Amino acid sequence: MTGQEPFAAEVVLGDPKAEISPLIYGQYLEHLEDCIYPAIWDEQSPQADEHGLRRDVIAAAVELGVPVVRWPGGCFADVYHWQDGIGARAERPVRRNWHWGGLEPNQFGTDEFLTWCEEIGASSYLNVNLGTGTLDEALRWMDYCTGTEDTADVLRRKANGRFAPYRTGLWGIGNETWGAWEAGTMGAQAYGLKLANWSDFALRHHPSVELLGIGSSEGGEPGWDRTVLDAAGAKLCYLTNHVYGYSTDRVSGAEYLNVAFTPVYFEARLRAMAAVLDDFHRTSGAEPVRIAVDEWNIRHFETDGAGGYRLNRASPRNVQDAVFVAGALNSMIRLSPVVGMANYVFLVNGNGVLNVRGSELVRTTLYHVFRQYRSWLRGRVIELDVRSPSTELPEPRPGEPGHVPVSAGLPARASYLDAVAAVDEGRCAVSLVNRHRYTPIRVRLHGAVRWRESWTLTDDDLYAVNDFDHPERVLPNREPIDPATTEWVCPPHSVTLLRGEISRGAA
Repeated sequence: MTGQEPFAAEVVLGDPKAEISPLIYGQYLEHLEDCIYPAIWDEQSPQADEHGLRRDVIAAAVELGVPVVRWPGGCFADVYHWQDGIGARAERPVRRNWHWGGLEPNQFGTDEFLTWCEEIGASSYLNVNLGTGTLDEALRWMDYCTGTEDTADVLRRKANGRFAPYRTGLWGIGNETWGAWEAGTMGAQAYGLKLANWSDFALRHHPSVELLGIGSSEGGEPGWDRTVLDAAGAKLCYLTNHVYGYSTDRVSGAEYLNVAFTPVYFEARLRAMAAVLDDFHRTSGAEPVRIAVDEWNIRHFETDGAGGYRLNRASPRNVQDAVFVAGALNSMIRLSPVVGMANYVFLVNGNGVLNVRGSELVRTTLYHVFRQYRSWLRGRVIELDVRSPSTELPEPRPGEPGHVPVSAGLPARASYLDAVAAVDEGRCAVSLVNRHRYTPIRVRLHGAVRWRESWTLTDDDLYAVNDFDHPERVLPNREPIDPATTEWVCPPHSVTLLRGEISRGAA
Protein backbone atom coordinates (compact mmCIF):
# COMPACT_ATOMS: atom_id res chain seq x y z
CA MET A 1 0.00 0.00 0.00
CA THR A 2 2.87 2.38 0.77
CA GLY A 3 5.86 0.65 -0.79
CA GLN A 4 7.67 0.71 2.56
CA GLU A 5 9.67 -2.31 3.70
CA PRO A 6 7.68 -4.21 6.34
CA PHE A 7 8.64 -4.31 9.98
CA ALA A 8 9.32 -7.80 11.35
CA ALA A 9 7.33 -9.22 14.25
CA GLU A 10 6.73 -12.61 15.84
CA VAL A 11 3.72 -14.14 17.55
CA VAL A 12 4.25 -17.30 19.60
CA LEU A 13 1.07 -19.20 20.47
CA GLY A 14 1.02 -20.71 23.96
CA ASP A 15 -1.57 -22.60 25.99
CA PRO A 16 -5.33 -22.08 26.09
CA LYS A 17 -6.53 -20.13 29.12
CA ALA A 18 -9.90 -18.71 30.17
CA GLU A 19 -13.20 -18.80 28.29
CA ILE A 20 -14.05 -15.72 26.23
CA SER A 21 -17.54 -14.53 27.03
CA PRO A 22 -19.53 -14.08 23.80
CA LEU A 23 -21.37 -11.23 25.54
CA ILE A 24 -18.36 -8.93 25.01
CA TYR A 25 -19.66 -8.49 21.44
CA GLY A 26 -22.91 -6.99 22.74
CA GLN A 27 -24.74 -3.88 21.55
CA TYR A 28 -26.78 -1.03 23.03
CA LEU A 29 -29.95 0.95 22.31
CA GLU A 30 -31.14 4.18 23.89
CA HIS A 31 -33.93 6.66 23.20
CA LEU A 32 -32.11 9.65 21.72
CA GLU A 33 -31.87 11.25 18.31
CA ASP A 34 -32.76 8.58 15.72
CA CYS A 35 -31.41 5.52 17.52
CA ILE A 36 -34.87 3.97 18.05
CA TYR A 37 -37.23 5.93 15.76
CA PRO A 38 -37.08 5.24 12.83
CA ALA A 39 -33.99 3.01 13.05
CA ILE A 40 -35.49 0.12 15.02
CA TRP A 41 -39.21 0.97 15.03
CA ASP A 42 -40.99 2.58 12.09
CA GLU A 43 -44.52 1.41 11.36
CA GLN A 44 -44.61 3.58 8.21
CA SER A 45 -41.68 1.72 6.66
CA PRO A 46 -42.39 -0.94 4.03
CA GLN A 47 -39.85 -2.97 6.05
CA ALA A 48 -42.03 -2.89 9.19
CA ASP A 49 -43.56 -6.07 10.64
CA GLU A 50 -46.80 -6.25 12.64
CA HIS A 51 -45.03 -4.79 15.69
CA GLY A 52 -43.58 -1.83 13.74
CA LEU A 53 -40.09 -3.37 13.85
CA ARG A 54 -37.90 -2.99 10.77
CA ARG A 55 -37.25 -6.39 9.23
CA ASP A 56 -34.10 -5.21 7.40
CA VAL A 57 -32.50 -4.16 10.69
CA ILE A 58 -33.53 -7.47 12.28
CA ALA A 59 -31.93 -9.38 9.39
CA ALA A 60 -28.70 -7.37 9.65
CA ALA A 61 -28.56 -7.94 13.43
CA VAL A 62 -29.07 -11.67 12.91
CA GLU A 63 -26.24 -11.68 10.37
CA LEU A 64 -24.08 -9.77 12.85
CA GLY A 65 -24.74 -12.38 15.54
CA VAL A 66 -25.56 -9.86 18.28
CA PRO A 67 -25.35 -11.78 21.58
CA VAL A 68 -26.91 -9.26 24.01
CA VAL A 69 -28.52 -5.81 23.85
CA ARG A 70 -28.79 -3.20 26.61
CA TRP A 71 -31.96 -1.05 26.79
CA PRO A 72 -33.56 1.51 27.46
CA GLY A 73 -30.32 3.27 28.48
CA GLY A 74 -28.20 4.85 29.76
CA CYS A 75 -29.28 8.18 31.11
CA PHE A 76 -32.74 7.68 29.61
CA ALA A 77 -33.30 4.63 31.83
CA ASP A 78 -33.28 6.80 34.96
CA VAL A 79 -36.24 8.86 33.71
CA TYR A 80 -38.15 6.00 32.02
CA HIS A 81 -41.32 4.43 33.42
CA TRP A 82 -41.94 1.07 31.81
CA GLN A 83 -45.73 1.22 32.21
CA ASP A 84 -45.79 4.03 29.60
CA GLY A 85 -44.49 1.62 26.94
CA ILE A 86 -46.94 -1.30 27.18
CA GLY A 87 -50.46 -1.97 25.95
CA ALA A 88 -52.30 -0.67 22.90
CA ARG A 89 -49.95 1.65 21.04
CA ALA A 90 -52.68 4.20 20.32
CA GLU A 91 -53.23 4.60 24.08
CA ARG A 92 -49.62 5.03 25.12
CA PRO A 93 -48.77 8.46 26.51
CA VAL A 94 -46.41 10.87 24.80
CA ARG A 95 -43.91 12.16 27.36
CA ARG A 96 -41.08 14.61 27.32
CA ASN A 97 -37.70 12.95 27.04
CA TRP A 98 -36.51 14.47 30.30
CA HIS A 99 -32.86 13.73 29.71
CA TRP A 100 -32.19 14.06 25.97
CA GLY A 101 -34.95 16.50 25.02
CA GLY A 102 -37.78 16.19 22.51
CA LEU A 103 -40.79 13.91 22.84
CA GLU A 104 -40.92 10.20 23.57
CA PRO A 105 -43.93 8.49 21.90
CA ASN A 106 -43.42 5.19 23.81
CA GLN A 107 -44.15 3.13 20.72
CA PHE A 108 -41.06 1.00 21.32
CA GLY A 109 -41.49 -0.43 24.80
CA THR A 110 -40.92 -3.59 26.78
CA ASP A 111 -42.79 -6.04 24.56
CA GLU A 112 -41.33 -4.57 21.38
CA PHE A 113 -37.79 -4.70 22.75
CA LEU A 114 -38.02 -8.23 24.13
CA THR A 115 -39.74 -9.48 20.96
CA TRP A 116 -37.01 -7.80 18.91
CA CYS A 117 -34.30 -9.53 20.99
CA GLU A 118 -35.99 -12.88 20.40
CA GLU A 119 -36.17 -12.15 16.67
CA ILE A 120 -32.43 -11.45 16.44
CA GLY A 121 -31.46 -14.27 18.83
CA ALA A 122 -29.97 -11.97 21.49
CA SER A 123 -30.18 -11.94 25.26
CA SER A 124 -31.79 -8.87 26.79
CA TYR A 125 -30.20 -6.59 29.37
CA LEU A 126 -32.72 -4.23 30.94
CA ASN A 127 -31.86 -1.18 33.05
CA VAL A 128 -34.31 -0.29 35.81
CA ASN A 129 -35.10 3.30 36.72
CA LEU A 130 -33.19 4.11 39.90
CA GLY A 131 -33.20 7.87 39.30
CA THR A 132 -36.91 8.77 39.25
CA GLY A 133 -38.41 5.31 39.79
CA THR A 134 -39.19 3.18 42.84
CA LEU A 135 -38.29 -0.28 44.06
CA ASP A 136 -41.92 -1.35 43.65
CA GLU A 137 -41.86 -0.19 40.01
CA ALA A 138 -38.68 -2.19 39.32
CA LEU A 139 -40.00 -5.36 40.96
CA ARG A 140 -43.27 -5.10 39.06
CA TRP A 141 -41.36 -4.70 35.79
CA MET A 142 -39.50 -7.92 36.54
CA ASP A 143 -42.81 -9.60 37.31
CA TYR A 144 -44.35 -8.30 34.08
CA CYS A 145 -41.47 -9.76 32.09
CA THR A 146 -40.85 -13.07 33.86
CA GLY A 147 -43.71 -13.79 36.26
CA THR A 148 -45.76 -16.99 36.04
CA GLU A 149 -48.44 -16.42 38.70
CA ASP A 150 -51.52 -14.41 37.83
CA THR A 151 -50.53 -11.11 39.40
CA ALA A 152 -52.00 -7.93 37.96
CA ASP A 153 -48.81 -7.27 36.01
CA VAL A 154 -48.57 -10.80 34.61
CA LEU A 155 -52.22 -10.58 33.56
CA ARG A 156 -51.42 -7.29 31.81
CA ARG A 157 -48.63 -9.00 29.91
CA LYS A 158 -50.98 -11.78 28.85
CA ALA A 159 -53.64 -9.25 27.87
CA ASN A 160 -51.00 -7.55 25.74
CA GLY A 161 -50.52 -10.78 23.81
CA ARG A 162 -47.59 -12.44 25.56
CA PHE A 163 -48.59 -15.52 27.54
CA ALA A 164 -45.21 -17.17 28.15
CA PRO A 165 -42.72 -15.29 30.34
CA TYR A 166 -39.79 -13.63 28.63
CA ARG A 167 -36.25 -14.78 29.32
CA THR A 168 -34.73 -11.65 30.83
CA GLY A 169 -31.82 -12.59 33.05
CA LEU A 170 -29.70 -9.40 33.07
CA TRP A 171 -30.90 -6.39 35.06
CA GLY A 172 -28.91 -3.22 35.74
CA ILE A 173 -29.76 -1.04 38.74
CA GLY A 174 -29.20 2.58 37.77
CA ASN A 175 -26.75 4.32 35.45
CA GLU A 176 -23.81 6.66 36.08
CA THR A 177 -25.25 7.64 39.46
CA TRP A 178 -21.95 9.39 40.25
CA GLY A 179 -22.63 11.94 37.46
CA ALA A 180 -24.06 15.38 38.18
CA TRP A 181 -26.09 15.11 34.94
CA GLU A 182 -27.84 11.93 36.06
CA ALA A 183 -31.37 11.85 37.53
CA GLY A 184 -31.01 10.65 41.12
CA THR A 185 -27.30 11.36 41.39
CA MET A 186 -25.75 10.25 44.70
CA GLY A 187 -22.45 9.27 46.29
CA ALA A 188 -20.95 5.80 46.59
CA GLN A 189 -22.14 5.07 50.12
CA ALA A 190 -25.74 6.10 49.44
CA TYR A 191 -25.78 4.22 46.16
CA GLY A 192 -24.24 1.11 47.71
CA LEU A 193 -26.91 0.97 50.41
CA LYS A 194 -29.73 1.50 47.90
CA LEU A 195 -28.23 -1.04 45.52
CA ALA A 196 -28.02 -3.63 48.32
CA ASN A 197 -31.65 -3.02 49.26
CA TRP A 198 -32.96 -3.23 45.68
CA SER A 199 -30.78 -6.26 44.94
CA ASP A 200 -32.04 -8.06 48.04
CA PHE A 201 -35.67 -7.67 46.98
CA ALA A 202 -34.94 -8.52 43.34
CA LEU A 203 -33.16 -11.76 44.25
CA ARG A 204 -35.76 -12.66 46.86
CA HIS A 205 -38.51 -12.67 44.25
CA HIS A 206 -36.46 -13.43 41.11
CA PRO A 207 -33.52 -15.56 42.33
CA SER A 208 -32.22 -16.41 38.85
CA VAL A 209 -31.55 -12.83 37.69
CA GLU A 210 -28.01 -11.54 37.17
CA LEU A 211 -27.66 -8.04 38.62
CA LEU A 212 -25.34 -5.23 37.54
CA GLY A 213 -24.19 -2.43 39.82
CA ILE A 214 -22.70 0.89 38.76
CA GLY A 215 -18.92 1.10 38.78
CA SER A 216 -16.88 4.29 38.61
CA SER A 217 -16.26 6.10 35.33
CA GLU A 218 -13.44 4.31 33.48
CA GLY A 219 -12.63 2.48 36.72
CA GLY A 220 -10.96 5.74 37.76
CA GLU A 221 -12.23 5.84 41.35
CA PRO A 222 -11.34 2.61 43.15
CA GLY A 223 -12.81 4.05 46.35
CA TRP A 224 -16.25 4.25 44.71
CA ASP A 225 -15.94 0.72 43.37
CA ARG A 226 -14.87 -0.80 46.69
CA THR A 227 -17.57 1.06 48.63
CA VAL A 228 -20.25 -0.27 46.28
CA LEU A 229 -18.80 -3.78 46.40
CA ASP A 230 -18.59 -3.81 50.20
CA ALA A 231 -22.26 -2.83 50.38
CA ALA A 232 -23.73 -5.04 47.64
CA GLY A 233 -20.99 -7.00 45.86
CA ALA A 234 -22.16 -10.35 47.22
CA LYS A 235 -25.43 -9.85 45.31
CA LEU A 236 -23.88 -8.73 42.00
CA CYS A 237 -22.68 -10.57 38.92
CA TYR A 238 -21.22 -7.46 37.22
CA LEU A 239 -19.85 -4.01 37.98
CA THR A 240 -20.19 -1.59 35.07
CA ASN A 241 -17.45 0.48 33.46
CA HIS A 242 -17.92 3.16 30.79
CA VAL A 243 -14.90 3.96 28.56
CA TYR A 244 -14.93 6.05 25.39
CA GLY A 245 -12.44 6.87 22.67
CA TYR A 246 -12.38 10.26 20.96
CA SER A 247 -11.74 11.58 17.47
CA THR A 248 -11.59 15.29 16.64
CA ASP A 249 -9.67 15.49 13.35
CA ARG A 250 -10.76 13.30 10.46
CA VAL A 251 -8.83 15.20 7.81
CA SER A 252 -5.13 15.62 8.55
CA GLY A 253 -4.23 12.29 10.18
CA ALA A 254 -2.53 14.14 13.04
CA GLU A 255 -4.60 12.37 15.67
CA TYR A 256 -4.17 8.86 14.26
CA LEU A 257 -1.70 7.55 16.86
CA ASN A 258 -3.84 8.93 19.68
CA VAL A 259 -6.84 7.01 18.38
CA ALA A 260 -5.00 3.83 17.39
CA PHE A 261 -3.32 3.54 20.81
CA THR A 262 -6.30 4.55 22.96
CA PRO A 263 -7.01 0.81 23.54
CA VAL A 264 -3.80 0.78 25.61
CA TYR A 265 -5.48 3.28 27.92
CA PHE A 266 -8.75 1.33 27.63
CA GLU A 267 -7.06 -1.86 28.83
CA ALA A 268 -5.27 -0.07 31.68
CA ARG A 269 -8.59 1.24 33.00
CA LEU A 270 -10.14 -2.24 32.86
CA ARG A 271 -7.14 -3.72 34.66
CA ALA A 272 -7.44 -1.10 37.38
CA MET A 273 -11.05 -2.09 38.03
CA ALA A 274 -10.16 -5.78 37.77
CA ALA A 275 -7.64 -5.31 40.60
CA VAL A 276 -10.37 -3.89 42.85
CA LEU A 277 -12.69 -6.78 41.98
CA ASP A 278 -9.97 -9.33 42.68
CA ASP A 279 -9.17 -7.77 46.05
CA PHE A 280 -12.87 -7.79 46.97
CA HIS A 281 -13.15 -11.46 46.02
CA ARG A 282 -10.09 -12.44 48.07
CA THR A 283 -10.99 -10.46 51.17
CA SER A 284 -14.77 -11.02 51.22
CA GLY A 285 -15.02 -14.63 50.08
CA ALA A 286 -17.87 -13.60 47.77
CA GLU A 287 -18.23 -15.04 44.28
CA PRO A 288 -16.17 -13.17 41.63
CA VAL A 289 -17.83 -10.06 40.19
CA ARG A 290 -17.04 -9.43 36.54
CA ILE A 291 -16.76 -6.21 34.54
CA ALA A 292 -19.50 -5.16 32.14
CA VAL A 293 -18.21 -2.46 29.78
CA ASP A 294 -21.82 -1.59 29.09
CA GLU A 295 -21.01 1.70 27.34
CA TRP A 296 -18.08 2.14 24.98
CA ASN A 297 -17.38 3.51 21.53
CA ILE A 298 -15.28 5.99 19.55
CA ARG A 299 -16.91 9.42 19.68
CA HIS A 300 -16.54 11.92 16.84
CA PHE A 301 -16.21 15.58 17.80
CA GLU A 302 -16.06 18.60 15.53
CA THR A 303 -15.23 22.25 16.15
CA ASP A 304 -18.18 24.40 17.17
CA GLY A 305 -16.88 27.64 15.64
CA ALA A 306 -16.33 29.21 19.06
CA GLY A 307 -13.08 27.55 20.04
CA GLY A 308 -14.70 24.43 21.45
CA TYR A 309 -15.99 21.05 20.30
CA ARG A 310 -19.38 19.42 19.90
CA LEU A 311 -20.29 15.76 19.57
CA ASN A 312 -21.40 14.61 16.12
CA ARG A 313 -23.12 11.23 16.46
CA ALA A 314 -24.12 11.20 12.79
CA SER A 315 -20.51 11.12 11.57
CA PRO A 316 -20.02 7.66 9.97
CA ARG A 317 -17.45 5.25 11.36
CA ASN A 318 -14.25 4.98 9.33
CA VAL A 319 -11.16 2.77 8.95
CA GLN A 320 -9.37 4.54 11.81
CA ASP A 321 -12.36 3.73 14.03
CA ALA A 322 -12.17 0.07 12.99
CA VAL A 323 -8.54 -0.07 14.18
CA PHE A 324 -9.64 1.38 17.53
CA VAL A 325 -12.58 -1.01 17.92
CA ALA A 326 -10.46 -4.06 17.12
CA GLY A 327 -7.92 -2.94 19.71
CA ALA A 328 -10.64 -2.45 22.33
CA LEU A 329 -12.03 -5.92 21.63
CA ASN A 330 -8.52 -7.37 21.89
CA SER A 331 -8.20 -5.75 25.33
CA MET A 332 -11.41 -7.37 26.53
CA ILE A 333 -10.42 -10.76 25.11
CA ARG A 334 -7.06 -10.60 26.92
CA LEU A 335 -8.91 -9.86 30.16
CA SER A 336 -11.16 -12.93 29.91
CA PRO A 337 -12.93 -14.00 32.06
CA VAL A 338 -12.82 -10.78 34.14
CA VAL A 339 -14.58 -8.84 31.38
CA GLY A 340 -17.83 -10.73 31.01
CA MET A 341 -19.94 -8.38 28.88
CA ALA A 342 -19.71 -5.21 26.79
CA ASN A 343 -22.25 -3.09 24.92
CA TYR A 344 -21.19 -0.85 22.05
CA VAL A 345 -22.98 2.54 21.80
CA PHE A 346 -25.06 2.26 19.51
CA LEU A 347 -26.11 -0.61 17.30
CA VAL A 348 -28.07 1.63 14.89
CA ASN A 349 -27.34 5.28 14.04
CA GLY A 350 -25.58 7.65 16.44
CA ASN A 351 -21.98 6.29 16.35
CA GLY A 352 -23.65 3.24 14.84
CA VAL A 353 -22.51 -0.16 13.73
CA LEU A 354 -25.44 0.12 11.31
CA ASN A 355 -26.81 3.29 9.75
CA VAL A 356 -30.43 3.59 8.65
CA ARG A 357 -32.14 6.32 6.63
CA GLY A 358 -35.52 5.90 4.98
CA SER A 359 -35.46 2.54 3.20
CA GLU A 360 -31.65 2.38 3.17
CA LEU A 361 -29.40 0.40 5.53
CA VAL A 362 -25.60 0.64 5.58
CA ARG A 363 -23.15 -1.74 7.26
CA THR A 364 -20.31 0.41 8.58
CA THR A 365 -16.66 -0.60 8.92
CA LEU A 366 -17.40 -1.56 12.53
CA TYR A 367 -20.12 -3.98 11.42
CA HIS A 368 -17.56 -6.09 9.61
CA VAL A 369 -15.18 -6.08 12.59
CA PHE A 370 -17.87 -7.13 15.07
CA ARG A 371 -19.22 -9.81 12.77
CA GLN A 372 -15.84 -11.42 12.17
CA TYR A 373 -14.70 -11.28 15.79
CA ARG A 374 -18.00 -12.79 16.93
CA SER A 375 -17.61 -15.61 14.41
CA TRP A 376 -13.91 -16.46 14.80
CA LEU A 377 -12.64 -15.20 18.17
CA ARG A 378 -14.53 -17.41 20.56
CA GLY A 379 -13.84 -20.32 22.87
CA ARG A 380 -10.74 -19.97 25.05
CA VAL A 381 -8.16 -17.21 24.83
CA ILE A 382 -4.62 -18.40 24.04
CA GLU A 383 -1.56 -17.09 25.83
CA LEU A 384 0.64 -15.17 23.37
CA ASP A 385 4.19 -13.91 23.27
CA VAL A 386 4.19 -10.92 20.90
CA ARG A 387 7.54 -9.51 19.74
CA SER A 388 7.00 -6.35 17.74
CA PRO A 389 8.53 -2.96 17.06
CA SER A 390 7.11 -0.40 19.46
CA THR A 391 6.61 3.34 19.79
CA GLU A 392 6.37 5.87 22.57
CA LEU A 393 2.78 6.49 23.50
CA PRO A 394 1.55 9.74 21.92
CA GLU A 395 1.31 12.95 23.89
CA PRO A 396 -2.10 14.53 24.59
CA ARG A 397 -3.50 16.87 21.97
CA PRO A 398 -3.99 20.16 23.88
CA GLY A 399 -7.47 21.60 24.09
CA GLU A 400 -9.26 18.56 22.75
CA PRO A 401 -12.04 16.68 24.55
CA GLY A 402 -11.53 13.27 26.07
CA HIS A 403 -8.42 11.39 27.01
CA VAL A 404 -5.44 9.91 25.23
CA PRO A 405 -3.35 6.96 26.40
CA VAL A 406 -1.00 8.93 28.64
CA SER A 407 -1.49 8.56 32.39
CA ALA A 408 0.15 7.14 35.48
CA GLY A 409 0.64 3.39 35.41
CA LEU A 410 0.92 3.04 31.63
CA PRO A 411 4.06 1.78 29.91
CA ALA A 412 6.27 4.32 28.17
CA ARG A 413 6.01 2.37 24.92
CA ALA A 414 3.52 0.09 23.21
CA SER A 415 3.80 -2.39 20.33
CA TYR A 416 2.68 -1.49 16.85
CA LEU A 417 1.31 -5.03 16.56
CA ASP A 418 -1.63 -5.83 18.84
CA ALA A 419 -2.53 -9.53 18.84
CA VAL A 420 -4.89 -11.96 20.57
CA ALA A 421 -5.81 -15.56 19.75
CA ALA A 422 -8.52 -18.07 20.62
CA VAL A 423 -9.14 -21.79 20.24
CA ASP A 424 -12.56 -23.37 19.81
CA GLU A 425 -13.31 -27.01 19.01
CA GLY A 426 -9.98 -27.63 17.32
CA ARG A 427 -9.91 -24.35 15.41
CA CYS A 428 -7.56 -21.49 16.17
CA ALA A 429 -8.01 -17.84 15.22
CA VAL A 430 -5.63 -14.95 15.72
CA SER A 431 -6.26 -11.21 15.45
CA LEU A 432 -3.37 -9.08 14.19
CA VAL A 433 -3.95 -5.31 14.39
CA ASN A 434 -1.25 -3.23 12.72
CA ARG A 435 -1.38 0.14 14.47
CA HIS A 436 1.35 1.72 12.31
CA ARG A 437 -0.10 4.28 9.97
CA TYR A 438 2.33 3.79 7.06
CA THR A 439 4.35 0.58 7.42
CA PRO A 440 3.27 -3.04 6.91
CA ILE A 441 4.27 -5.66 9.49
CA ARG A 442 5.51 -9.10 8.47
CA VAL A 443 4.39 -11.44 11.24
CA ARG A 444 6.12 -14.76 11.84
CA LEU A 445 3.64 -17.18 13.43
CA HIS A 446 4.88 -19.90 15.79
CA GLY A 447 2.48 -22.65 16.85
CA ALA A 448 0.95 -25.97 15.86
CA VAL A 449 -1.67 -24.48 13.54
CA ARG A 450 -2.36 -25.11 9.87
CA TRP A 451 -3.71 -21.76 8.73
CA ARG A 452 -6.56 -22.00 6.23
CA GLU A 453 -8.09 -18.56 5.65
CA SER A 454 -7.51 -14.86 6.16
CA TRP A 455 -9.73 -11.81 6.67
CA THR A 456 -8.41 -8.24 6.36
CA LEU A 457 -10.08 -4.84 6.71
CA THR A 458 -8.22 -1.69 5.66
CA ASP A 459 -8.11 1.06 3.05
CA ASP A 460 -5.48 3.48 1.77
CA ASP A 461 -7.65 6.28 3.20
CA LEU A 462 -7.78 6.32 7.03
CA TYR A 463 -11.13 8.06 6.85
CA ALA A 464 -12.82 5.91 4.23
CA VAL A 465 -16.40 5.12 5.25
CA ASN A 466 -19.42 3.18 4.14
CA ASP A 467 -22.21 5.72 3.83
CA PHE A 468 -25.49 6.11 1.96
CA ASP A 469 -23.70 7.29 -1.20
CA HIS A 470 -21.07 4.54 -1.05
CA PRO A 471 -22.46 1.72 1.12
CA GLU A 472 -19.70 -0.75 0.16
CA ARG A 473 -16.69 1.57 -0.03
CA VAL A 474 -14.79 -0.46 2.61
CA LEU A 475 -15.24 -4.21 2.56
CA PRO A 476 -13.11 -6.94 4.14
CA ASN A 477 -10.97 -9.15 1.97
CA ARG A 478 -11.37 -12.84 2.82
CA GLU A 479 -9.39 -15.55 1.06
CA PRO A 480 -8.02 -19.07 1.55
CA ILE A 481 -4.33 -19.43 2.37
CA ASP A 482 -1.75 -22.18 2.06
CA PRO A 483 -1.82 -24.41 5.18
CA ALA A 484 1.98 -24.31 5.22
CA THR A 485 1.89 -20.54 5.80
CA THR A 486 4.03 -19.37 8.73
CA GLU A 487 4.26 -15.65 7.86
CA TRP A 488 1.68 -13.02 7.11
CA VAL A 489 2.01 -9.39 6.05
CA CYS A 490 -0.41 -7.03 7.76
CA PRO A 491 -1.01 -3.79 5.81
CA PRO A 492 -0.68 -0.43 7.58
CA HIS A 493 -3.62 0.63 9.81
CA SER A 494 -5.35 -2.70 9.33
CA VAL A 495 -7.25 -5.44 11.14
CA THR A 496 -6.32 -8.98 10.07
CA LEU A 497 -7.78 -12.26 11.32
CA LEU A 498 -6.34 -15.67 10.45
CA ARG A 499 -8.04 -18.97 11.15
CA GLY A 500 -6.80 -22.54 10.95
CA GLU A 501 -6.82 -25.98 12.50
CA ILE A 502 -4.86 -27.10 15.52
CA SER A 503 -2.43 -29.81 14.37
CA ARG A 504 -3.16 -33.29 15.68
CA GLY A 505 -1.46 -33.96 19.00
CA ALA A 506 -1.21 -30.24 19.90
CA ALA A 507 -2.94 -28.86 23.01
